[in-house]
Amino acid sequence: MNTSEHHRKLGNDFFAKQLYPEAIREYSTAIIKNPNIPVYYTNRALCFLKQQKDYERVIIDCERAIELDTKSVKGHYLTGQALLEVHRYNEATGHLRKAMEMGLEQKVPYVDEISTAFRKAKKATWEAADARRRLEESDLCRYLTSLVERDRQRQLDQLQTLHHSNNTNSGSSDSLESERENMILLHNERLSQIAALFEAANDSGKLRTVPDWMIGKINFEVMSSPVITPSGITYDKAEIVTTLQKLGPVDPLSRQPCRESDLVPNLALKEAIDEFLNKNGWAADF
Repeated sequence: MNTSEHHRKLGNDFFAKQLYPEAIREYSTAIIKNPNIPVYYTNRALCFLKQQKDYERVIIDCERAIELDTKSVKGHYLTGQALLEVHRYNEATGHLRKAMEMGLEQKVPYVDEISTAFRKAKKATWEAADARRRLEESDLCRYLTSLVERDRQRQLDQLQTLHHSNNTNSGSSDSLESERENMILLHNERLSQIAALFEAANDSGKLRTVPDWMIGKINFEVMSSPVITPSGITYDKAEIVTTLQKLGPVDPLSRQPCRESDLVPNLALKEAIDEFLNKNGWAADF
């Protein structure tokens, strides 16, 4: 027996024993014999992810799997994991979002793992954007500071030149010093205002963090109307209602029966989220 499925099964046996190079060899043979089976590519990609941390090969194999089957949950899931490792956060979030949506629809047994990776990608995307924001604001602060300092020096030079050209009485030196002091005080005040403005904008230089308890379990957005299912899991109402309409009356994470009429508003959490947003308006963009 030398079919592609035979080599896939051999690959699975090696994988179960954590013999990843041998598993890769068998999956590669299966692909050679039949290059149109998406699971061969995702199985091999998982070996690359587990053993060699070869993220580019993971991405290549999974892209091929997705070409063959656009509803490949594992293809999107592994692609998202690999993209996350190479810091391509926006792309990772897109693939993991698809994996989450399709995983719920197809009721795959590893939705929790996808959920964890999706949350990690969302957080990494947010933190990378926030770091860029702080860097840009820091650059702008330095630029504005340098403009004020150059303007101060230019005006001081002009004042000195004007003093020399009009130096006809003994009181001119006192007048010059007084004007210099006033000019320096004015510019120092402007510099202080710039520093205070950017310090406030930067939250004292700290990364902005959205607490996990504010985030929905499916779309991983800030919840606007949190509700509790009979299983005790909190979702944003819009996301759970949409999911129930698509998948039927079942809690998508606990797999326990759940109808829209069973949803109970989580008023305490709603109040806490609103209070956080009132104090931290930027969190609405998470």
